[in-house]
Amino acid sequence: SEWVTSAQFSPDGQNIVSASSDKKVRVWSAATGECLQTLEEHSSGVNSAQFSPDGKNIVSASYDKTVRVWSAATGECVQTLEGHTGAVNSAQYSPDGKMIVSASWDNTVRVWSAATGECVQTLGWHSEWVTSAQFSPDGQNIVSASADATNRVWSFCH
Repeated sequence: SEWVTSAQFSPDGQNIVSASSDKKVRVWSAATGECLQTLEEHSSGVNSAQFSPDGKNIVSASYDKTVRVWSAATGECVQTLEGHTGAVNSAQYSPDGKMIVSASWDNTVRVWSAATGECVQTLGWHSEWVTSAQFSPDGQNIVSASADATNRVWSFCH
């Protein structure tokens, strides 16, 4: 059987998005538990999935070395963010929804424009794979965690 790697509520609390090792992202009704959508374009297990702050999109990170952005309304993959050379462990939106940060087995953190899908910054000071990365509540910093036994805080201005 496959396992679920992450789950998160939508900003309005009505839905839940989950990621799983079966290469799929699923959207569930929080009230009924019914599966509303299955998003199926990753070619390997999915490590994380998260709604955008406005709830209109979903971002997912996969062992297939990609970050994907999906329309929460239609389930269509609207962007594929490519550039990591290792599995992507996590992907998260900035608080304003304008940026996406991803963490990878390639020892880097990448920051992407949510509007264009362009990689705007690569942070590469970890000596081992990066397990997670997240924006601070004000969007001015990024914290990353790594298998090199460190957390790093990066200043970010956009």
